[in-house]
Amino acid sequence: MNMISQERFCTDERNKAGQGTLLFCQKGDNMLNLNYEPDVLVEDITTLSHDEWKLYRTLGIGGSDAAAVCGISPWKTARDLYEEKVHKKIKEQNDDGWVAKEIGKRLEELVVQIFMKRTDTRPYAVRKMFRHPLYPFMISDFDFFVKLDEKIYLLECKTSFSYHHMNGWEGGNIPPHYVLQGIHYMSVANVDGIIFLCLHGNHEGSLIIRRLERDLAQEEELIRQESYFWNQCVALRKPPKYTEKADLMLKSIQGRYGVQENKQIVLPPSYAANMTSYLKLKKRKSELKRQMDQIDEQMKLAYAPIKEAMEGAEEAVLETGNIRYLAGYNRKVTTSINKDSLEVLQLMHPDIYREYAQTNTSQSFYIKEDKAS
Repeated sequence: MNMISQERFCTDERNKAGQGTLLFCQKGDNMLNLNYEPDVLVEDITTLSHDEWKLYRTLGIGGSDAAAVCGISPWKTARDLYEEKVHKKIKEQNDDGWVAKEIGKRLEELVVQIFMKRTDTRPYAVRKMFRHPLYPFMISDFDFFVKLDEKIYLLECKTSFSYHHMNGWEGGNIPPHYVLQGIHYMSVANVDGIIFLCLHGNHEGSLIIRRLERDLAQEEELIRQESYFWNQCVALRKPPKYTEKADLMLKSIQGRYGVQENKQIVLPPSYAANMTSYLKLKKRKSELKRQMDQIDEQMKLAYAPIKEAMEGAEEAVLETGNIRYLAGYNRKVTTSINKDSLEVLQLMHPDIYREYAQTNTSQSFYIKEDKAS
C-alpha cells in the first residue's frame, strides 16, 4: 500500500491508475487496486464560499453521504441525497441543525489541540477536495492527517453535547453512520486508518478517541453500494426507493412536496391496500389505548391510598423483607405564560407581543373512510 506523506499530498504528486506496478488485495472474487493516490478536484477549498463548496459536493458522493446511500443515516434518506445530486437542492443555513454544525466547525481546532496534547503528535491539514482516481464518483475533503507508527491516518473531528447522541460511542464503539464515513474516506485517500475525535463536554477528559483500521471487505461492499447509487440512480435519473424508518421517510416526503392548499387529486385503486391497512392499524391502536387507559386507572387506584397515607410528605419509605420501596414527588419547575396573560400582553403591549409571539401553521395527516359518491 502506498505511503502518502504530508509532502506528497501537498505537492499534488499523483500516481495514475495503470502506471508502474499494480498492487492488488484479493477478497473473495473481487480485487482492489491499492496502487493509487487521490486526484485533486479542488486545489484550495478555503477559497470557496459555503454554497460553492456544496455545489462541488453535488459532483459526487462524499463521506458524510455514505450512510444515506446505505439507508442508515439519522438525518437524510437516499432519496434526499438523490435530490441533492440531481436537482442541486442545496439547503440553506437556517435549516434545523445548522447551529450544531457551526459549533462543530468552530471547535475543530480545539479538538485537534487536545488530541495533540494527549498523544504528542503533530496533525496537519490539507485543504483540498479529493477524488478517487478509480471511482471518480467518490469525493472527499478531510479534517486532518496524522502519522502514527509509520502509517498515515485521517483525523475526523466531531462534537456532541447531547447525551442521547452519545449512545453510539459507548463500549469503545463508533456510531455506524460514522463508520461508513470513515470507510469512504480511507478509500478515497488510500490510507491505513482513520481516528475519530469526539468532544462531548467542556473539559479535556471529555474527548473520545476511536481508531478504525481499514477493512478491505467492508470497503468493497461500500464501493459497490455507492457505485449502484451513482450509476443506476443519479446517472440514469432514477430515484431510489425509500427503505429508511417511517419518520425519516415522512420528513423527506414533506420536505419535497409540502402541502398545496385547496388541491385535491384522485389516487389509483392500487393504494386501497395502504388505506385499509392504515385504518386497521389505527383501530388496533385505539383498542390498545383503551387498554392502556384502563391500566392507568388501576395504577392510580393502587397509589391513591399511599398518597393519602403520606399526608403531604414529599417522600415515603416502606421496607418489607429484603425489599425497600420509595414513593414521592419529582419536582419540576417550568416557566410559561398562560392564555389569559398572553391576551393581556397582546392588548397592553402589542409591540412586544408582535416582536416575540410566533404563529405557526402545521398540518396533521389523516386517512378516513367516506361514503363513495
